[in-house]
Amino acid sequence: MAAGDGRGDPVLVHQLTEKAPESVQWLKDHGVKFQDHIYQIYGGLYKRARNPIGPRGGAYIKALLEVCKKEDIPILYNTRVVEIIREHQLSGRVLGVKVEQKGGKTLYLRATNAVVAASGGFAANDRLTAISDPRMGQLGTTNHPGATGDVLTDLIDIGAGTRGLDYIQCIPGGVPGEKHAPNLFTHVDRFLFVNLDGKRFIKEDARRDVLRDAMLDQPKAIAWTIVDADGFEQQKNSKGPENEAALKAGTLYYADSIEDLAKKIGVPANNLKEAVDTYNKAVDTNKDPLGRAEGVLVNKIIKAPFYAGRVTMKRHHTMGGVIINKDAQVIDRRGNVIPGLYAAGEVTGGIHGTNRVGGNAMADIFTYGRIAGVNAAKNPA
Repeated sequence: MAAGDGRGDPVLVHQLTEKAPESVQWLKDHGVKFQDHIYQIYGGLYKRARNPIGPRGGAYIKALLEVCKKEDIPILYNTRVVEIIREHQLSGRVLGVKVEQKGGKTLYLRATNAVVAASGGFAANDRLTAISDPRMGQLGTTNHPGATGDVLTDLIDIGAGTRGLDYIQCIPGGVPGEKHAPNLFTHVDRFLFVNLDGKRFIKEDARRDVLRDAMLDQPKAIAWTIVDADGFEQQKNSKGPENEAALKAGTLYYADSIEDLAKKIGVPANNLKEAVDTYNKAVDTNKDPLGRAEGVLVNKIIKAPFYAGRVTMKRHHTMGGVIINKDAQVIDRRGNVIPGLYAAGEVTGGIHGTNRVGGNAMADIFTYGRIAGVNAAKNPA
């Protein structure tokens, strides 16, 4: 609640925190294996994130696809929802969806129980994000190309209420024109941000919205992420393939000294060395001039080689979406339940408030996804 400036729905937030541990166990029961390592992810505020064994998103999908095959649950690929069908545009029950398949074939799918919208956010939509926050339109996105909010718009068309559409979260990503962006910032206890002058400008464990605004205020809205050999090794737990690709593409730089690294990335060597030395001293004294918390002020940057990756802010998560209640039912703009319609995940609003805590997307989608599924199954049309 505090991280979202009190703008999250207390009922939804409470339910998320109560049931998230059940979601972890549910995933384990359905074949997902987790690493033992618990860490503080970028924007996570505390050590509370866990990764599956394997690619972070792909590991969940792979395991749950196997469950779908076992339970004979059909999945339609290359199929786009183009309309949500309701008895009347702004009243009555949701009856199903109209979809368009690759090649132009149209299908109408009747919902025997309910429709569950779990289509994600709209961070890949330049126009829609810029309507709510004009800074966002030119930033680019970390999301896949399909995160355009089409289903969100369809839900609005049939009367769904929305909230928080202007709360748009960013995280670092590659600068325009660079292929294979590096990622050195996942583990907050391992990296530093410096600007194009080689100076630190923000405590790295700040909230994601604070980090976003600080970077957008830097020259050219660009920063460098700095880690040492141990930090780079730690990143392999979650971003190994990405960083290997960045090394081959020449967008990830390394050197055997901080001074040589500064030359390679084009920042004043004395500034970069002062930034690293001041940080290392802060580890010894447990007091960072920029206010980094002691819990992530534990690892010095001292072991060669040293690595640097250039980043700018990219749209990452949209906290706003349709209004739901604790049963994941979609609420219309008059405050009434839309019969036969549920929603879960990033297409919804009201859980994260102004700012999503790092790691809470997975907690959200699996917790409210389960709630939506259970309740939809209980309520036949």
